[in-house]
Amino acid sequence: MSKFSARNVGTQILIGFLVLVAIICYAGAAVVHDDTLVAWWIPALVSFVLAAASGLTMWRLWKRLTSSGKILPNYICHVIFAGGIFLLAFYSLNYVLSRESTAREETAVVEKKFTKTRHHRQRVSRRVYRQGSPYKVYYFDLRFDNGKEKTVNVSSRRYNRTRSGSQITLNVETGFFGIPVIKDNLKN
Repeated sequence: MSKFSARNVGTQILIGFLVLVAIICYAGAAVVHDDTLVAWWIPALVSFVLAAASGLTMWRLWKRLTSSGKILPNYICHVIFAGGIFLLAFYSLNYVLSRESTAREETAVVEKKFTKTRHHRQRVSRRVYRQGSPYKVYYFDLRFDNGKEKTVNVSSRRYNRTRSGSQITLNVETGFFGIPVIKDNLKN
């Protein structure tokens, strides 16, 4: 059993904070990916290659947090954490710095409409939760003229007024890294 000290508490708080930052980075990247027309593995590959390359020199920074002088655990911690930051940076820069001069309208065919049933979480008592009332989330499978396919989340209103096989027009811009992004709000 380790001795209780302010340094141990500070280290544990820092570890918790870094885990929270990593979770936020991966969740943010997933949100921005929904409006990006690229396969998920391409930005992930680029991000993890950058993280692996930076980990060759920065693994030493993790020694204090892992309490280990070995390369492998420190390197793995760096790759996981830096991979999330690079992934969020890649998607965010591509989306936010997209060029308005390349704005165009693209038509996509609604291949399939489908819903998923999810459930609210209901609190029963202080530490007990159970499955609450169900609700539906609406999706389109879109196929663009260039052959790309994308599943997008849409509002119930748009879902009800669009038929399978119909064409919808989306505003698309070329992103900072040359990857197209959807600038339409499909939730309206």
